Amino acid sequence: MPRRLILWAGAGVVLLMGCVFALMAYRSGRTNPNLVFPRVQAAGGVLPVDRSATMPSAQAVHRVLVDIDNDQVMHGKVNARLNTAAKILNLYALAGVPSDKVHMVVLFYGTGVNLVLSDEEYRHRFGHANPNARLLSQLRKAHVKMVACDQAMGHQGITADEVDSGVTLALSALTAREELQAAGYGTVPTEAP
Repeated sequence: MPRRLILWAGAGVVLLMGCVFALMAYRSGRTNPNLVFPRVQAAGGVLPVDRSATMPSAQAVHRVLVDIDNDQVMHGKVNARLNTAAKILNLYALAGVPSDKVHMVVLFYGTGVNLVLSDEEYRHRFGHANPNARLLSQLRKAHVKMVACDQAMGHQGITADEVDSGVTLALSALTAREELQAAGYGTVPTEAP
């Protein structure tokens, strides 16, 4: 009798854990069947809206700066700020803004510089593939400029040859941000979880 009870209790725990993980996936929006990915497929799904909603100008040039100061992933998938970058591109695409009218820079600093390590260096340092690699690749294909803070890299013992070749190095995130803002780039606020 106790053996059967233990088996049923184990099955109950497995079922409960499955429900918890399903709820987490649902709350993260990854299972929402209404999400669309018009420009970036790896992340940043958006919901179609009524065309009477106010839309960004399809003629104006939009300059967007996304700061990434940490390398944490959300729900074991991708970095939340990288998801925001993808979402912005998908929102502009949903609104009919041509991709050549959206200029985005992603600025990596703090532990965020870990996200732009080369594949080989990322595996060497963390023992597994970069969970953001697919998204980073799609953002590059969408002509997003990647800029890493050389000061943050130095503090973390990262050299220029350990960073992905598609990343531009800046003296610092502080000076790069100021230069980008002076050039008309607006900083995107952090989204609520």
